[in-house]
This record gives sequence, structure tokens and C-alpha cells, in this order.
Amino acid sequence: MRISRLVVTAALSVGLTLFSSDAALAAPKSSSPTVGYDVSYPQCGGQLPANPAFGIVGVSDGLAYGQNPCLAQQYAWALAAPKAPPAFYMNTGNPGTLATRVNWYAQNGPEQCDTVNEAGCAYNYGYHAAWNAFEHATSQSSASAATTAAWWLDVETANSWSTDQSLNVRDIQGSIDYLRNIAGVSLVGIYSTGYQWGQITGGANLGPTIPNWVAGALNAKRAPALCSSSFGGGKVQLVQYPSGGFDANYTCP
Repeated sequence: MRISRLVVTAALSVGLTLFSSDAALAAPKSSSPTVGYDVSYPQCGGQLPANPAFGIVGVSDGLAYGQNPCLAQQYAWALAAPKAPPAFYMNTGNPGTLATRVNWYAQNGPEQCDTVNEAGCAYNYGYHAAWNAFEHATSQSSASAATTAAWWLDVETANSWSTDQSLNVRDIQGSIDYLRNIAGVSLVGIYSTGYQWGQITGGANLGPTIPNWVAGALNAKRAPALCSSSFGGGKVQLVQYPSGGFDANYTCP
């Protein structure tokens, strides 16, 4: 990821054993790992974090509608983690008529999309981006694995967004709706920072049912302090920080 990379399953959110602060900040031990990591296409062909407590795997190639070519291998890595099943994250964006991976005005629903209803186009872009990501995850794992996993939407300023923040919110809502209502995913959350979320959405409140994954902690020691830094209205479940050349994740109490 540019601020890093994303995803944890519904099992993690409701059933993952929570660690004491001391244990969560300690380096992973071979007998009882306590640190989770997220990986994606930048780690293709390279070493993956050893002995993760849980793994979050990026489905995209850095942009919406892209595919991580190493998803199957990285999913197998996350599957071996003892604390929770693998989770997924996907990249988002709302490039409007500058979109290169879809024909902006020729998207096949579910909302009307034309020059007088750009909100429908934005919704459709997010909806089909999630559909594309879900299908890729299914093909590299299984339908049941993709459905029962937690999914995180990577919302970063590095990707293309409309200057109309309300359209960006519609795009994000389209992805949430596909994953929840069509794919049947129980936990769909947002990965971002307060600053980036504000720039992209104007600080939209998506409500308490959409958990947050906060990026930007300097290290493990400072990660717990960001557990109270919700940017989208939901509870902060994870805080990301750099560790040993990888993106590590602290599980908030």
C-alpha cells in the first residue's frame, strides 16, 4: 500500500482472542504469534512475514479493477496463520470519465448512469469494482472463503477521486452494497486515515456497522493510541504500523 496495504475476517472482529497490550506489542514468537500482517502485489516473488498471527491479503494491483497476480500464494500464506482465517482488501477510486478500465457511461447498472446522473455512474463503478475483486478472490481461494472473510476497502488519496466528495461516497457505498448485499459478506470495513478520508469524502459518517482500519502509526508502541481515531463512524478494529519491512497490524481491544 501507499499508506500501506489491507483486510481481517468477521471471525477476527467477533471471535479473535484479544491480546494484552504487552503481548500485542511484543515481537512474534514461533510458539504463539501475536502480530498480524497485510501483504499484496508489492510482495510478489519476495519473502512474506514469518509466522503471522493473522494475514490480510490485497486482491487488487493498486487500482480498482486490477488483480494481484500472487493472490493464491499469499492466500495460502494467510491460511496458515493460527489466530484467524484470511481476510481480503481491495483498492478503490472514483476517476469519473477518466476511467481507463471501464467505459464510464456504459456500465451495466445497477443504477442509471448518464451525464445527468453522475451519482449513478459513481455508484456503479464502486459496485462493479467490488464485484471484480470478489470474483478474483473467489477464483484464487473459494466461494465460501471469499464470502466468510472480512473485506476492507482501501481508500487513499493516491488513487483517482472526483472533486465532488458526495460522488466519492456513492462510489464507496456501491462497493459496500455489493459485498454485503450480493456477495453476502458479513464484515465490510474501511482502511484509511482521518486526513485522507476527509479529503476524499468530506469526513462522511458511514455509521457504526462499518469498522475502521487506521493506517499511520509510527511503530507498535504508538499503535494502541490510534484505536480511538475512528474516521468513518465505526469502531477502529486494526491499526497499521511498519515492522521489519512489512506492514504489521495491532488488534484494538
